[in-house]
Amino acid sequence: MKILLVDDDADVLEYTAQVLEDAGYAVRAAARADEAETILGTGEPFDLLITDIVMPGRNGVELARALNRTRPEVKVLFTTGYTRHIAPDLLADSEILDKPYQRAALLHAVRHVLGAKATSAPV
Repeated sequence: MKILLVDDDADVLEYTAQVLEDAGYAVRAAARADEAETILGTGEPFDLLITDIVMPGRNGVELARALNRTRPEVKVLFTTGYTRHIAPDLLADSEILDKPYQRAALLHAVRHVLGAKATSAPV
């Protein structure tokens, strides 16, 4: 399984990538939404996008919406430390992992999202 990981916090990006790689996932990491879009523009296949919601520039919701238009089969897991500050309608029916998260919670969320039945609920 291949994961595109996006987070503007370098420590979170490094920790999360290491946990996922140690668990056997192939990971590409990006520090910003525009960097992730460049990676996606290469046509490289991904099974899952894990993205922080609150980032400078384009946020994770915008990134996921753009991805859903071109690759609706790619699942999405949002991460955030700011759930209270996000309009509920933006994340309706979305999978969210609250920060700070531990290894077990991250891997459980990833397995849950990847194992969930393919539904084409809009992001």
